[in-house]
Amino acid sequence: MRPKFQRFSIAGLPFDVLDQAEAVNRVCTAIQRQERLFFSTPNLNFLVMAQEDEAFRQSVLASDLSLADGMPVVWLSRLQGTPLPERVAGSTVFEQLRSGAGQGVLGRPIKVYFFGGPPGVAEKACSVLNAEHAAGRGQMLGVGAFCPGFGSVADMSAPATIAAINASGADLLVVALGAKKGQAWIMHNLDQLTIPVVSHLGAVVNFVAGTVERAPLTWQRWGFEWLWRIRQEPALFKRYWNDGWGLVYLIAHALLVRKKK
Repeated sequence: MRPKFQRFSIAGLPFDVLDQAEAVNRVCTAIQRQERLFFSTPNLNFLVMAQEDEAFRQSVLASDLSLADGMPVVWLSRLQGTPLPERVAGSTVFEQLRSGAGQGVLGRPIKVYFFGGPPGVAEKACSVLNAEHAAGRGQMLGVGAFCPGFGSVADMSAPATIAAINASGADLLVVALGAKKGQAWIMHNLDQLTIPVVSHLGAVVNFVAGTVERAPLTWQRWGFEWLWRIRQEPALFKRYWNDGWGLVYLIAHALLVRKKK
């Protein structure tokens, strides 16, 4: 399924011009029709890494849907004169599907497979979804979970692993391996996967399992979710520090794009 929405390019990455509700509907439609939808969620970290890693950039270019997952992306779009309507976070898309958004299209629970995350976390996330559904508080079912460890992309792509994922009958495959490895794993295995919707949603597995708490809505709206994440996961400081310096370059690039218009 190729994009039907207008797309803008920001620092060499594509972004679909759509809002949160349209993104949720796009996912539900793909599930209903059992059509392939590989969606990426580029944020500032994606933009920074894509400047130096061509394979990583190509993984976003190959996506059927590319969402502006970060307020810096929205700010940059405005600076260069191609404003995106709003931030469309992958985590929020997942949460809306989990709470029942899109059920008018599907009329049934969404089956989810978690691949990756720290040991035991994916299994816990499955249990949480199933407990919510049993209690009538959620519209998702966990149908599988696997933690592949810390090997290479090839090590994590054994035929038996892919067969187990496909046999789960999942509608949505949530990959959580770190952005660079997660996108590479999806690109390596996409042709063998039969699950319709596939995305790297790294933090989602932790949010669902309850091992990490997502930032309050106010922090998200003002672009401070990164600071909340650092409070809970101090190891992320180095990444956000590097991304901050990268943002300086991206701002200059956005202003240059606007000047050329």
